[in-house]
This record gives sequence, structure tokens and C-alpha cells, in this order.
Amino acid sequence: MHDEPTGVRAALQSPEHKRCQACQQVKPCTAFATPSGLASCCRDCQRAASRLASRRRAAAMRLLIAAHPEEWTGLLRLVRAHRQLGTNRPNGGGRDA
Repeated sequence: MHDEPTGVRAALQSPEHKRCQACQQVKPCTAFATPSGLASCCRDCQRAASRLASRRRAAAMRLLIAAHPEEWTGLLRLVRAHRQLGTNRPNGGGRDA
């Protein structure tokens, strides 16, 4: 037979509050607001996850550069040369002009 809800969840979370999936704290819904609705994690936890991911990407890039310095130097030269070519172009015009 179907168990009747005890109402414990309703007592813990009002419509104006929500529990963060990451930190398990009950916070106002405004702490979860995103353009597409409510997120499962609060903004503080989202920022912390974003910072951690950014640090991991930067560490991975440092490791790749250290492991392949010749390739990195070549790519850096290529990018710099491309930038210099882009700045010396005349303004306006183009393929269609």
C-alpha cells in the first residue's frame, strides 16, 4: 500500500527556500536563480566549482607546455604572426568590396 507523506520535507523546505545539492544547506530560492530557472546548486557552490575547474584547466595547460616546449613555442610564434598580419590590414573593404 502507498505510504502517506509525513510532511517532513514540507516543513524543511518552504516554497521560498531550497536545499543545495552540493553543500546541503537550505537557502532562499534567489540563491539558485539562473536565466533558465532554478539550478540544483547555489551560486556559491557554482562559483567554487567554476574556480576549481578553471584552476584545473590552467594546471593542465602548464603541464602540457612544460612537456612540449618546442611545440608551444612554434604555436606561439604562429599566433603572434597571425595577429601582426591582422593589425596591418587596411580598414574597410574586404572580399565583397
